[in-house]
Amino acid sequence: MRRCGLALLVMCAVLLVGTGTAAAKTGGLVPGQPVMIALGDSWAAGVGATAGNGYVPQLHSALQKRYGCLPARAERAADKCKRLQLVDLALGGATTPSLIAGQLPTAASLLADRNGDRNPRNDVEVITLHVGGNDVTGPIIAACLGGLTAGCVATIQAELTTYRADLETLLSALRSAAGADTAIVIGTYDNPIATCTLGAVPGAVLLGALTLEGGGPIAAGLHDVMRHVAAEHDVLVASVYGELVAADWVGGNDCLHPRDSGYAKVVAAFLETLGA
Repeated sequence: MRRCGLALLVMCAVLLVGTGTAAAKTGGLVPGQPVMIALGDSWAAGVGATAGNGYVPQLHSALQKRYGCLPARAERAADKCKRLQLVDLALGGATTPSLIAGQLPTAASLLADRNGDRNPRNDVEVITLHVGGNDVTGPIIAACLGGLTAGCVATIQAELTTYRADLETLLSALRSAAGADTAIVIGTYDNPIATCTLGAVPGAVLLGALTLEGGGPIAAGLHDVMRHVAAEHDVLVASVYGELVAADWVGGNDCLHPRDSGYAKVVAAFLETLGA
């Protein structure tokens, strides 16, 4: 995790909430029943939501009711997801490198056990993840709050290049471990800057938009990188960019996290992307 400078104290306090090491949370799984794995940062961990109202537990509950687990040709394929189990490895503050180091090994081990055996009914059916925001936010804010200078643009491009390489490593490993039939979905972010203290800084809202979606001197934003790398590994992208309104964000000194209503929109995006 990068060190936070004084100018980034408020933002880093938000980003580092819940930072830790992913524990193996697979000991209580029921043999012979399907699994959903959730990976990622504070969005996936539900920071900002009331208890139980982050998007991961809501999505898990919805998939139990609506999602047809594999093998789809089986007579009771849809019914099988009623017993879908959740392994939630998400940790606030996670970056793509820390996810690779901490969460990925647990996920890969479970995938080897479940998807590598001869029983299709116990497979990991869905993997969800949110990651990338913490990779780029701190360095870009540090370099760019003085304006969209040449140094700022160079920092954005450098951070996104690094993110692309790390995401390639992560998604390649997940697809290889999961096999071709497991649905993997990565979620985008939305731009909360106007709803928090950083919104008062001239140009900050535009900076957030350019970092996420590109434009002007930024040819490709964070979400463009997600889409490109995801497509290479048959990974779906659930987009919520532009969907959240002011009431959906925590606001104040929190410049990153949705409230319950915002996470409900994330759930809807994942369900739509999964065809559920």
